[in-house]
Amino acid sequence: MYWILKENDKIKNYPSTSDIPEGIDMLDYFSGISIPSSREPVNMTLKSGSSDFRGHIMGGMLLLFHKKLLLMLQDFGVDKVQYRPVHLLNPDTNKSEYDYFLVNIVGLIKCVKGYDHNAKPLDRPTSLEKFTIDPEKAGDAAIFRLAESPRLVIINDELKNYLVDNGLSGAILCETDEYTIL
Repeated sequence: MYWILKENDKIKNYPSTSDIPEGIDMLDYFSGISIPSSREPVNMTLKSGSSDFRGHIMGGMLLLFHKKLLLMLQDFGVDKVQYRPVHLLNPDTNKSEYDYFLVNIVGLIKCVKGYDHNAKPLDRPTSLEKFTIDPEKAGDAAIFRLAESPRLVIINDELKNYLVDNGLSGAILCETDEYTIL
């Protein structure tokens, strides 16, 4: 079984970022390519009005993981995640936070059953709903982005159970065959 891992945007005023940092190409973070690592913090700003709640995942234009989630992934043995520290400014308090990292999940996997990769681009779906992952094509990847819809982060059942057992918070886990956009 496979799951979509995303921020819990159902929480009122869920914290998210409002910008794409200078020097960051958003498409690099959705393409699956390896990005040169840097320990230099990326400056980002929370959306004004964001709640004080801080979960393990923060959304917006780019994906941020809390340091605790990165440690969970490392402990599980995930090695296809690159990350860069974030200097996160809260515009409502003018205080900075340093517990989040900009995340790049390396590698896109073509593994949605029934998806016609040979179709003309305009004949392909613009988004995926209620889809099934082909486990042979996904291989042993515990976390990955779909080539068919790179904005979605997919995790396998073992990683999902590990994260839940270790206190994952502020996230939605949805089975891929139950996923709807709304």
